[in-house]
Amino acid sequence: MNSLSALHAIRQGILICDRSSRILYFNQAYEDYIGISLAKAKGHKITEYREGAMAPEVLRTGEPVEGVLRCERGQEYFASVYPILEDGMVRGSISIVTSIDQSRSQTDQWTGTLEERVQEFERREIAHMMSVYGSGVAAKKRIAAELGISLATLYNKIGEK
Repeated sequence: MNSLSALHAIRQGILICDRSSRILYFNQAYEDYIGISLAKAKGHKITEYREGAMAPEVLRTGEPVEGVLRCERGQEYFASVYPILEDGMVRGSISIVTSIDQSRSQTDQWTGTLEERVQEFERREIAHMMSVYGSGVAAKKRIAAELGISLATLYNKIGEK
């Protein structure tokens, strides 16, 4: 198995651009989303197909953009764009696109009482934030502050004392 076949297996759209925002690759989910084949789009700037593309800004600043709700051509989606760094230099970008319908279908799969569903949502949010910020004390303080809860409450929710 190679890395491209792994990217094709992902349900979210994946787009990879070079440092000039030219399309190098996208998976089938992104092709379905954009409505253009990779063979046709490869080598063209993403802005030729998506006027509001965030990749050029991420490539310029080197700063990721995460979880932005976008609406373009009647399609609502969440987009995250990350710089690809090599030797401290921005060499490209990778974008991950999740349609609102995909996001809704994931939440529709939750079962159980409202309390259980809220606890599952909290668990996922905290796990995501810990994957981003880490699990040290300073990271947990930041996570608690961003969630608007006390550090003690965060420790209770993750089952630590």
